[in-house]
Amino acid sequence: MKDAVNPTRRAFAGSAAAAGIAALFPWIKSTAQTGNNPRRIDVHHHFVPPAYAAFAKANNMSPGPVIGDRGGVGAPWDLTKDMDDMDKSGVAVAIQSITTPGFWYGKPDEVRKVMRDCNDFAAKLRADHPGRFGSFAAISLTDTDGALKEIEYSLDTLKADGIGLFSNYRDKWLGHESFAPVYQELNRRRAVVFVHPITGACCGNLVPGVADTLVDYGADTTRTIGSLIYSGTSGKYPDIRWIFSHGGGVMPFVIERFIGGSQAEIVPGIVTKGQDGAPPKNVPQGTLTEIRKMYFDTAQASNPVAMGALRQVVPVSQILFGTDYWYRTAAETAHGLTTCKVFSDAELRMINRGNAEKLLPKYKR
Repeated sequence: MKDAVNPTRRAFAGSAAAAGIAALFPWIKSTAQTGNNPRRIDVHHHFVPPAYAAFAKANNMSPGPVIGDRGGVGAPWDLTKDMDDMDKSGVAVAIQSITTPGFWYGKPDEVRKVMRDCNDFAAKLRADHPGRFGSFAAISLTDTDGALKEIEYSLDTLKADGIGLFSNYRDKWLGHESFAPVYQELNRRRAVVFVHPITGACCGNLVPGVADTLVDYGADTTRTIGSLIYSGTSGKYPDIRWIFSHGGGVMPFVIERFIGGSQAEIVPGIVTKGQDGAPPKNVPQGTLTEIRKMYFDTAQASNPVAMGALRQVVPVSQILFGTDYWYRTAAETAHGLTTCKVFSDAELRMINRGNAEKLLPKYKR
């Protein structure tokens, strides 16, 4: 795997190989052709450690995509294919995180062990392939003591880039008061927290034949953003740097409901108000101020509709490149961003890498 560390390896080594890639992926310009490797940092990138796969299987769960030729339920994650996908689209660094089904099932001691195994596995990948991988460490908010111990171990010993959470923990969204001890520690550390959607206990299989991922992932991301803001949690712990998946879900499309009032305008510096003309309870600076402090990735949202809406709500500085690998490829996300005509070249450089470098300075080059 030595050659997998070099982002300009095999596929781009010679003009013949580059031509072959261009034929397969006509929208991609290889580094051999342009000399302009975007060196992207992918903040939404999944992997499946063996311990997690075994844990899910033992509990009748299946981590893995159900998407066409990428495999059926539980299709295995493969490191070689992962790095090939990164190299083809100029992804220099992938910040890995655990995907669904998450950790809301299983016995507490068992969950602690599998999370530790997952975080150790991520650290080993990082050590084996210097500069190619980072990680958002797995914790469970339903186990406060376990979460605090894993935060200390992951951030201090393993040097993880941040913490990975899910949008809900069955009947509790991220603004729930029971999570306060964990947030106090994350705020003290000025931690980066990546949030991935998951279907809540409320909302599974609501419509026959309509997958939960189609609607509720975007809705639950929005629901938990609302939970954090309106509970006062995001304001109370201002030094937590939140990243939300998939362009913020449906948040950009319901922004008028967030800021209140049918005539509300989305303009820089506005102090958003509720329907009664006052800032919402627990949000003295206004909801838009809180939203604009958060970060949002491009995974499964790199189309002109989603990106156009998100850009109207938040500054480009808050948008991060994310692919949702291996549910989607880096090529698909890169193609969407470069053809959606929402961003200038300079802004694309910010999204591809610059914004992530500011959030995670150790990757600055």
